[in-house]
Amino acid sequence: MLRLKQATLLIGDLAALYLGLYTALFLRYWQMPGKNLVEFILPMTQLLFLAAIILFIAGAYDINKTKNNWAFFQRIVVAASIWMGLGIIYFYILPNIGIAPKTILLLTTLVGFGILMLWRCLYNKFISTALLRSNIIFAGITDEICELINLIRAEPQSGYFVIGIISKVPVSQQLNEKLQGICIGATINEINQKTQTTASIIVISPEFENEQNLLKELYESLFRQASIVSLSDFYESFMKRIPPFTFSEGWFVANLHEQQKKVYDQFKILVDYFLGVILGIIFIAISPFAALAIKINSKGPIFFCQNRVGRHGVNFKVYKLRTMKVLAADGSAETQGPQFAANDDSRITAVGKFLRKTRIDELPQFINILKGQMSLIGPRPERPEFVRQLTEKMPYYALRHLVKPGLTGWAQIHSAYYGTIEENLKKLEYDLFYIKHRNFTLDASIILRTVATVLKMMGR
Repeated sequence: MLRLKQATLLIGDLAALYLGLYTALFLRYWQMPGKNLVEFILPMTQLLFLAAIILFIAGAYDINKTKNNWAFFQRIVVAASIWMGLGIIYFYILPNIGIAPKTILLLTTLVGFGILMLWRCLYNKFISTALLRSNIIFAGITDEICELINLIRAEPQSGYFVIGIISKVPVSQQLNEKLQGICIGATINEINQKTQTTASIIVISPEFENEQNLLKELYESLFRQASIVSLSDFYESFMKRIPPFTFSEGWFVANLHEQQKKVYDQFKILVDYFLGVILGIIFIAISPFAALAIKINSKGPIFFCQNRVGRHGVNFKVYKLRTMKVLAADGSAETQGPQFAANDDSRITAVGKFLRKTRIDELPQFINILKGQMSLIGPRPERPEFVRQLTEKMPYYALRHLVKPGLTGWAQIHSAYYGTIEENLKKLEYDLFYIKHRNFTLDASIILRTVATVLKMMGR
């Protein structure tokens, strides 16, 4: 369903932009576009697909953010401005294009993105909540189901709507108040009759997987085109992380198909070397300015080196630009032993805040990438001291070392800081999701969203 919604948004956006181009040509020449459309269609098509990439970076295809509010439409306005700026570069710096459509580019921006915002408004108001709506029945009441229900209610644009919950036992008054508006029944048919609605998705918790009466109803539901999914699969799909209640040796053996990832992993090494060289060139260009700023702002070394745990649990030294004050004799900012960095950490210098927001402090890790110790994308490497603590709490923590650690990763684009043991165990859920699903499409998504973080200066 998520991919269908994203594809619908993409097709609608491109249609709006093409309609904007057609309208721009009409307004410019006051005649139905003909020969001039043929002249413009190829170069503008390249730009319109670039617009889709910019919109992706701006978060326009993050279903949880597609809401009819100023913050969302502001992102589209910013994307339109960036697109027009790149369009100017495209037409005026590349002389072989043959056309220099100043007015057409301006009109396409105004009209095309204007139509796009109207389309998005209609989509958010009607299509996502009506035409693409999925009615859900949960079989069971668990903490994970309550968490999902709260998020689904908070994000109606996701298109999910909970109509009922199957429960073996009467629900407490307190829980019933929290689930107000959701029908609670003993069977699927009871919920369908009470709500006068048919479920399109039935999510089964582990306690109901072998319930014979429910299995008969599930079989009947197949003829009503209902999708039947396990709670673990639905949770993983909606939350984009692996639910901890599935953690077991059997689950990992059945789901982490490492043998099938060998071709991808080998090709990724080539991509890492190529991108590592590019990052190195960028670092060489800006390092003199960064080094000078660090030295002027605070006493201490320019670079910071620290032990981290890599693939297969092998330790290596990670390189960064120093962003914290020197508070200890060894040049670190730790006076009471290893500790997690915190949001708005007082140890971070003024220059360090800028370096972190722009992720410039991470650029020296191109050395780790070229040495084969890190990848561009993967779980962020942790310190050995923290790994030992986390492994004591969660024995399966070592699974994140199946792949190389990364400069950026799936967990990082969902939250900048994981400052406690509990938060780092939640990060493991995201890391395992990446390890299970890693492919070039997911990598491209992570790179684009990391670019968005850098451009918005949202790094920490």
